[in-house]
Amino acid sequence: MPIKTFEINSNRQRIFLLVGVIVAAFSAILFFKWSFGNTISLRAEQKEVADVSTSFAPDDPQTHYASAVLHERSFLPEDFEKSVAEYEKAAALSPNDFMLWLALGKVRERNGDTENAEKALRRAVELAPSYVDARWTLGNNLLRQGKFEEGFKEIRASADNGEKYVLPAIATAWTIFDGDTSQIRKNIGDSAKLNAFLAVFLLNQNRFDDAFSTWNSISGVAKSEAYRTQSEEIYNRFLSAGKYRYAKKIKAALDGLGDADVFGKITSGGFDNNVRQEKSDFFDWQFGAGAQPLIGYDDKIKRSGDLSLVIIFNSPDGLDFRNFSQTVAVEAGKAYSFKGFYRAELKTAATLRWEIVNATDNSVISATDSIAANADWTSFESGFTVPQNAEAVIIRLARVKCGSTICPISGKVWFDDFSIN
Repeated sequence: MPIKTFEINSNRQRIFLLVGVIVAAFSAILFFKWSFGNTISLRAEQKEVADVSTSFAPDDPQTHYASAVLHERSFLPEDFEKSVAEYEKAAALSPNDFMLWLALGKVRERNGDTENAEKALRRAVELAPSYVDARWTLGNNLLRQGKFEEGFKEIRASADNGEKYVLPAIATAWTIFDGDTSQIRKNIGDSAKLNAFLAVFLLNQNRFDDAFSTWNSISGVAKSEAYRTQSEEIYNRFLSAGKYRYAKKIKAALDGLGDADVFGKITSGGFDNNVRQEKSDFFDWQFGAGAQPLIGYDDKIKRSGDLSLVIIFNSPDGLDFRNFSQTVAVEAGKAYSFKGFYRAELKTAATLRWEIVNATDNSVISATDSIAANADWTSFESGFTVPQNAEAVIIRLARVKCGSTICPISGKVWFDDFSIN
């Protein structure tokens, strides 16, 4: 393809061309300086490097932001003032960037300039009203100025839209209102989410009654679905504190039983359900560690239903005795009767019985008569009144010691149809 050329025949054309070359060259230099300054600001780790970046790109908000951050990190008084000035330049160069206004508000707050910090934070919220970090920071700024109504409006908005701020919001309101839960709800909300987290917070203060009533104010579906994680945490915390009645109520809600009467009820009393030996719930049957006796289920010999519990002994000295028990939540001061049935084919010098134990102090409240060594299906029963300090009782199989050191025991015993009335 032939090469085309253009002839410049006049001085005016030469001048226009020269000016164009100069402008292009100048623009290229400016672009290079801006690009270089921007690039090194993104990688700067020392404040001196950041200062170089601002000299190359003085109109780039990124270079001033990098300089502000690095000067703030030095913790020197003169650098902190430089940091504030750099944040202000960055925000001025990019007035619609809410993150820069948020950063400016925070640094002004740290510098003690609360009033101007509020202005910057309000601008950040104006630009990004759904950004919870900005609203949280503005809310705290307003609270520090004594503007409680406006401050809690922002705090509430951040908690409503960001789960990470719910507990901090509660803690802030708790401090200001000296633990008055009615004022906490009035100022940061009475939603299911707020109450789920407030119940957890109250447990940290050992206010168990308030924690339960707060959790109980949540609807049944929300307890077991939307806030199941918090309900499970509250459940485990009540167990750890020995508050078994509250724990049992929460377990019932998690299991979808609602407000059913759950006190004085044995779980799987007929042993027909899938009673697990591992990872069982606190209120299920508990199997102790060890090899003796063997504990299992029998679908051939049973009093009713599909299965019975069978315990197989083969201990020549009778020293090993594996625990088998269940914790049952009960009402203090109330009279109950524990009843069940057994069948036995045993050879033993010791005797077996069921004991009802106070779960609070592990004292024996009552016990059944000893189980006969050989018997067809026979009932046993023991009445008891729950002590005032008891939240639950433990029903456990116990071995009564014989008169000698060695008490061999062998054979089988079946249990079925346990109940508390």
